[in-house]
Amino acid sequence: MDYHYIAIDKPVDYHMTGKFEALTEDWKHSYLLLEDYELFVITRGILYLEYNNRQYTVTEGEMLLLPPVEPPNNTRKGYESSACSFYWMHFGIPALPPPPAIISTISIPEQARLANPEKLVILMKQLQDMARGNATVHTLNYMTTSILCQVYDDIVSTHSDNTGVTSLKDIRKSRSQLYNDMVDYISHNIHTKLTVYQVAKHFGYNEKYISRMFNSITGLTLKQFILQKKAEEASFFLTDTNLSIEEIAAKLGYSDSHNFTRSYKRQTGLAPTEYRNAFSKRVLNH
Repeated sequence: MDYHYIAIDKPVDYHMTGKFEALTEDWKHSYLLLEDYELFVITRGILYLEYNNRQYTVTEGEMLLLPPVEPPNNTRKGYESSACSFYWMHFGIPALPPPPAIISTISIPEQARLANPEKLVILMKQLQDMARGNATVHTLNYMTTSILCQVYDDIVSTHSDNTGVTSLKDIRKSRSQLYNDMVDYISHNIHTKLTVYQVAKHFGYNEKYISRMFNSITGLTLKQFILQKKAEEASFFLTDTNLSIEEIAAKLGYSDSHNFTRSYKRQTGLAPTEYRNAFSKRVLNH
């Protein structure tokens, strides 16, 4: 797998960003030149893209980072039809200085699955809001750099032996596996009325034991973790869709919108409508 090394001692150069939604099943990416770096984050469907003599199949929850290359290989085009949607971002990076200069760099693979694509979508939505709100060049550059750092952190977390919060090196392997299985179970069932009892019953453990174990690893009780994950999913719906508050509440297993609003505000400090309105300037193209 190819990796791209990006210096972050100084911010990268923001060029443009947006969100694309295909309106039909027979859409293909246009035949376009690429003269800078482009980051794709797929939120629905599959993107079929050909670039630099390679064919990429990028699925929902994955990212793709394309670099500028020499002509005539610097054209990207679709090679299969699909109804997909994705966030995109163009940027430039300064050239790496020759050795022995010591600089801070991050390495991002050309294509990878994201552990938390919802977080990245929220940041890219915020970048769009800044761009539409006439933010300064420096603000846009630093926000673009933050997004790339989030991509790096997100991918590193999927290939490490820890959670990114508390190291699991000193925790027995079986306990680590249980923790990871529980996180997967919560992620797969986040759209239901999920409870600590339900998780404990599924894995055959006492409620107090698994909650205490969770707290020792993440610093959160199992209930707090579930509510935090629901809030993250809600933030994704609030920024990436036009679903009503009532519809989002129902999608996340809340009995009504009042309970959802109360829970979301407790987790984020903002009411759902306040969060949505704070980043309302989305750049959408078809």
